[in-house]
Amino acid sequence: MADRSIARRYARAFFELAEEVDQVAQVGNELTSALDGLRSHDGELFAALSNPVFTLAERRDVLEQVVPRLNVGYLARNLLFVLLEKGRFRLLPEVVELYNGYADEKAGRARVLVETAEPLTPQLETEVIAALQQVTGKHVLIETRVDPSLIGGMIARVGGTVYDASVRTRLQNIKQRLLSAATPAEA
Repeated sequence: MADRSIARRYARAFFELAEEVDQVAQVGNELTSALDGLRSHDGELFAALSNPVFTLAERRDVLEQVVPRLNVGYLARNLLFVLLEKGRFRLLPEVVELYNGYADEKAGRARVLVETAEPLTPQLETEVIAALQQVTGKHVLIETRVDPSLIGGMIARVGGTVYDASVRTRLQNIKQRLLSAATPAEA
């Protein structure tokens, strides 16, 4: 819990800095891209930069060599080095997530994860987005995943709210009702 609080402070501070120079979206994109780059190749680079087994000087040298390839501006670069210097580099994924949450909130966006048994058609995806925009009152950015175990229907996760209209859940609910309604046979 302490880590989440610390990550929140870094994310908020850098969000406010980006806001001051009107670069909220740009910094968010750069941080997301940098994190993706650092996590590529099985996350070995991210793990090394987060690992206190290596000296701070060694990790700083590695980051100095990597940063030009990450294509980040001065604010995103500064965040990477501040986290490294303060021994908090392992918090980068959480800081990026929280930063993007602040940016979404400011822009009136909602990120939604939609899971379906089969891939959504473009038409159905448009309908789902429209329905979720109506429910949330925000512009919806949708990420889709396929989970054949759902059998049919979908599950949408909007922040902490889950809308579950999957066949799997409906069948589980029916099973529970049948089992709870079952009474021993009379003799």
